[in-house]
Amino acid sequence: MKKLGKLIITVIGVFIVIGIIGSMVGKDEEKTSSEPSKKVTASETKVNKEAKKKTESKIYKVGDLVKVGKLAYKVSKVSATSEIKSDNEFIKSAKTDGQFIMISIEAFNKDKKARMVDSTMFKIKDDQGREFDPTNDSEVMMVADEAMEFFLQDINPGVSKKGLMIFELPKDSAHYSLEVSSGFGWAGGKYEEIKLK
Repeated sequence: MKKLGKLIITVIGVFIVIGIIGSMVGKDEEKTSSEPSKKVTASETKVNKEAKKKTESKIYKVGDLVKVGKLAYKVSKVSATSEIKSDNEFIKSAKTDGQFIMISIEAFNKDKKARMVDSTMFKIKDDQGREFDPTNDSEVMMVADEAMEFFLQDINPGVSKKGLMIFELPKDSAHYSLEVSSGFGWAGGKYEEIKLK
């Protein structure tokens, strides 16, 4: 009878030990399985923060001073027309089937050395995801001679230069922004957008 009691106590003891070991293994598995989900959550949070930061980035408009790297820009006037008229005795006007977007802009050099500004540093992006470079049509340039102001021009430190940018867009470009760059060639790489329409 004493042997039977000892056997029962031993069996119960074995079951208790197995139960304790099983519960410890279960907790370790729970911990292991929960760790990857924490990592995924952390990376998702990072992506969400970056997306939120993008949507919260400043929207610049006409009249704002927009700093990009060591340069700054200010658009003072924007107009759209299908014909540019001139007092030029050789070519009186330039016409398009689309629209000419004429942008009066001033570039400021905030650096400690001369910086080059060129029309290739600017582009228009429309609401259909299209990108447009400034026009280099000789007829347009002759009619609007101010458009030559931003052709490989050096601007000294603390000085600004005004000019006229002309883009040719299709008629269906209803809303568009001007992208400005931090510099010409290797000096570029940073960009900001100015909402024009």
